[in-house]
Amino acid sequence: MSVLSYQDIIRELGRGILFHPLKPGSVKACDLCLTASEYAYAIGQQKRLTIETESNQDQPGKEKKFFYIPPRDTALVWTDESVWLSNRFRGPLYSVVEPVSEGLGHIGTRVNPCWTGILCIALHNVSDKAIRINVRDVKRPIAYLAIEKLSSKYSSNRNSDISARLDLLRGRLNSQEITDYFNQKENTWMKGDTEILKKLMLDSDEYKEISRKGFKDALLGFLGSSEDTRWNRVSIIGAIL
Repeated sequence: MSVLSYQDIIRELGRGILFHPLKPGSVKACDLCLTASEYAYAIGQQKRLTIETESNQDQPGKEKKFFYIPPRDTALVWTDESVWLSNRFRGPLYSVVEPVSEGLGHIGTRVNPCWTGILCIALHNVSDKAIRINVRDVKRPIAYLAIEKLSSKYSSNRNSDISARLDLLRGRLNSQEITDYFNQKENTWMKGDTEILKKLMLDSDEYKEISRKGFKDALLGFLGSSEDTRWNRVSIIGAIL
């Protein structure tokens, strides 16, 4: 089993990995950033968490959205991104240091081979103060998703888990609004429609940009860091062509 690097992840986008929406900074050195959506449910308070807004200094004219996880409570937080992994990969999730240092519990879960859909991540606030979670913020994600290549393919091409894990809301008070949102026809890409998920990703400007950058980085890596090495290898390529 091996962990995919930045370049490996980019090469697999559209092949063994789907990830939408991509954002500038979604792909790190060897991880994908998972950010919070606007949908989160506090288990202790038995209600959807309220979205608050403030002015965004980085993007004037746009609002920054966030919510608070109540003290000593657990929030089910659905990711803004939908993920699909082929039967060649799995994905462990890792905590982000800054919010953990403020009082969030560690994350211990994974994305199985052939998973498709958004993720539901349980965030435990073990502190005595409310903890802020930013929405769609790659600078402050709620988890990192590493991608591991299996030593052999998973025997099935089907997802054995429940996409989006809306089953966790079954029987809970004040949760119907969240269920209704993810069950809307236009949101099928969030719950397992891999074909639409792939089309949305491939058509996005973010995917096209990251693909161009990945190709450029790979080319520069092949050509080498010194000018002499680059010219020698360009000459070799020209001679072959």
